[in-house]
Formats: sequence, C-alpha cells, structure tokens
Amino acid sequence: MLRTLVAAVLALTTTVVPAESVWLTKYTALESQIGDSLYTNKSSANLAWGESYILRSYLDVYGATQDTRWLDKLVTHTDAILTHADDIDGDGYLGWSTSRYSPVELGNPSFETAASGDTTLPVNWTRFQDTGSHIYRTTDVPSGTGSQSVRVVSDVTRWKKLRQPVASTYEGGTQHVLRGWGKRTGSVVGRIVLREGSTTLCMLEYTTSTWTYKEVTCSLPAGRSLEVWLEHKSYTVSGSAYFDDVKLSAVLPYIVHDGMIGIPIAEFVRLVAQTPALSGYAAKAATYRAFLENEIVPRWESSSYIGNTWKPIGTTEGLYTQSPNFDAFSHSRVSSDLPYNQALAFGNMLMVLHAVNGNPTYLDRATRLARWTRNDLTSSGGAYIWNYATYTPTKEDLSHANVDLSAFLEFYRSSQVFTAADMTALKNTLLAKMWNDSTTAPVFSLYVDGTGTAANGVDYYLHSWLELTEWDPQVKALVGTKYANFTATNSSHLITLSRLLKWE
Repeated sequence: MLRTLVAAVLALTTTVVPAESVWLTKYTALESQIGDSLYTNKSSANLAWGESYILRSYLDVYGATQDTRWLDKLVTHTDAILTHADDIDGDGYLGWSTSRYSPVELGNPSFETAASGDTTLPVNWTRFQDTGSHIYRTTDVPSGTGSQSVRVVSDVTRWKKLRQPVASTYEGGTQHVLRGWGKRTGSVVGRIVLREGSTTLCMLEYTTSTWTYKEVTCSLPAGRSLEVWLEHKSYTVSGSAYFDDVKLSAVLPYIVHDGMIGIPIAEFVRLVAQTPALSGYAAKAATYRAFLENEIVPRWESSSYIGNTWKPIGTTEGLYTQSPNFDAFSHSRVSSDLPYNQALAFGNMLMVLHAVNGNPTYLDRATRLARWTRNDLTSSGGAYIWNYATYTPTKEDLSHANVDLSAFLEFYRSSQVFTAADMTALKNTLLAKMWNDSTTAPVFSLYVDGTGTAANGVDYYLHSWLELTEWDPQVKALVGTKYANFTATNSSHLITLSRLLKWE
C-alpha cells in the first residue's frame, strides 16, 4: 500500500517536460512518421508487436507533458482497434487473430530443400505432366526469402504444374491464409490454387514481371483432402511463372497478443479512473473496460473453441497454456506451457485491470503467474537469469525480456510478489551480465546470462529495461547514449524514446 501511495504522489508531482526536450523532439518526429501506420491493421501480430508500443508511448508522453492530445490519439486508435476485433472462431467472444505463427500446412514451402536424387525438384512437391525440363528450382528469388524459388515454364501444349497435398493435421472449420510470392515472364498468368479435387477453394494470381507478395483468406472445411497447385491460368500461353514462400496457415487467436494489445488499453482505463481531471474520458474508459472484461479476459477460460487455458500449479502458482483444442504454434509441441513472456503479458493486463475493478480472480491469476515466474529466476552474482520457457534451456533474450520486465514492474508497483530486491537484481542482469561496460559505445548481449550478440539492432529494444532507471540512473544514461545519434525507425524505438522522455 505504501509503495502505491508513494507512486501516486510522484505521479502528481512530476515536473512537466519542457517543449524543447531533445527526447520529446525525437519522439514527435518519429511519431509523425509511424504513429498512424498500424492501428487499422487487423493482424493481432502487428497490433501486439507494433501498435501496443505506440499506445503505451502515448501514455508515457502524456505523463511527461500532461498534453491530452496524446490521449486523444490513443482514443482514436483504440476505437479502431476494437472495431476491427471479430469472432472468426464463432465462440461468442470478440478478439484479434493472425496466421503469422500458426503451423504452415505445407512442407518445404520455400523450396530450399531438394528431393533425393533430383536437385531440381523441391522435396514434398510433385510435378504434374513434366519430368523436370519445364518445372525446376531456381536461384531467382524475392529479396530476403532464401536462396531458392521454383519456375514453371509453359510448353503451350499441355498443363505443367507443381502440387502438394495439404497436411491432414490442418485446423479445419476455421479461416486460413494462402500466401506467397510470384511473378511471370511472357504473357502467362501464374496461379497458386488451393483445391479440393476439382473445386477451387481460393486462389492467387500473378501478372507482373517483378516479384509480388499476395495473400487471400478462405474458410477450410474439416477432414478433407486438399491440395495446393502452382500453375498457369492457361497452358496455351507462352511464358514462365515463378513462385516462392508458398504457405497455408490457420488464422488463430494468441493470448500473448490479446495481452499486449490489452495492456495499454487497461492502463488508459486505470489512468482515467485515478485522475479526476480526466473525467471527460470516462465514457471511453468504461467502454474499453467492458470490452476487456467481457470479451478478452473470459475468452481464454470460457471459449468453446479455444478451451480453458488456465492451469493452476499447487496452491500458489499457475499459468496460461496453449489451447487444448488446436495447435497454434506447432503440430509437434514439446509442452503445453507457454513461454514466460506470453503468459506474463496477459497477467500484466490482469494486474492493471485489478487496480480498477478489484476482481479477486484477476488478482489470483496474476499473482500465481508472478510466483510461477519468480520461482524460476536463478540468482547469479546478484543478478537474475531465467530461461525463455520451462521446456527449453535457451535463456531469455533481451527483446522478449521487455515483456517479462513489464509484468515484473507491474507486480512490484502493485505490491505483489516482486520486491525492490528483485528489481535491483534485474537491474544487475542488465548492467552486470549484459552490458559491455562501455559508457561511450554501450552494447548489450542477446541473452540475459550475458551470452550471444544482439544482431540487427535488437539491443535498441530497451523500453522495459529502461524502467530499471528507478534503481540505477546509469540505465537511463546508457540508453540515452545509444539513442543520442541513432536514427529511430519503428514502434519499439518509439516507446524507448517515450521512456527516455519519462525519465528525463
């Protein structure tokens, strides 16, 4: 209780950041470029790993500046996000979904592996009316997709096609996304076609001479024999069709996405509830709260489609697991446990909502999740090390740890499970384990035990790590040094800039 009261007093006495703040300038410039780029997207993956950071950054910047135009932007975005929620699985609950992480129901979709004894034929695929002279692998590929594609050449005499049966394990009765790259030479029209026998279920057509990505959504009946065909629209037209990254995946819900999207919405609801000066937003906050409480939260325990994903462990721990009814990640799952970050994102949202509604079940779920993770943290030289998941020895990585830390911080600030000593140990993880000890060119390791190289700019994803400035100002100093001359481009950078502004 004391910790909560102190935090409230600090929030009320925070000095408003001056307009000439370097971090506000950098933040505003990037937000003007990317701030409105994602909120109308319907993919839960894009909303969770992009838009959620934008929304949380608006809350940070409002807190630092007291400028309500950032809350107005949050409301505009959230209204659209809720409008795009749907019930694709027919379980009676609205939410978000994606095909990005669901199992690909085709083998060797990028044609990288050749068939035994025939390097021109991609394994898992079968030629139709050809022995290799007109259908073969090639190194002409779209940028960033790999090293192989396939070419189907018309002989203007009969059909030349490549085909593969869809895996029998596909999730029937739900929507799937058929997607892939294609291009053509000559006058042919290239086609990726999903069929049941002679019946076309969905199709993509390619009519350009440059690589083009396309996708289409279609509903698949359960228990059928389906095939994907790569072909021409007509065999009497000369030319070639090229294909790459041909994939078919179910559109499924993910609890981590619902949690990530829900966190800033819940934080807005809490902010309005605790700030009398923001009473003008009360109606919006009530709408958002009702959506989270009536749609998102029960979806993961009461859905007839998803099933109950809550798993109590003993009397004090628990976690959310993968759906018992379908495979959302792999048909060969090694465990039903979710990685820590995926369960913790939902627990983070529950903890924030509990501050508003006092629901004891929310508190029970959140604190059990907190103990489940806290008990798996290993002390090493005054720092904490932990794995990505219970079922792997791979350590947690710097990027996903942002999700973990967000939840740990929420538990701590709510006086639940995590203590100041825990937060100090997590700060030591960054400074004693992951940092290269350079104050002028700071670099952080990929994994929390200090191993691995955080390539491709991953060690700029520091927004939750930055919150550990509360226990050591050097954290903010190091992140500030990294960002001083850095060209920020994405939403993870945006929220890090908002946190630099917050700790200015």
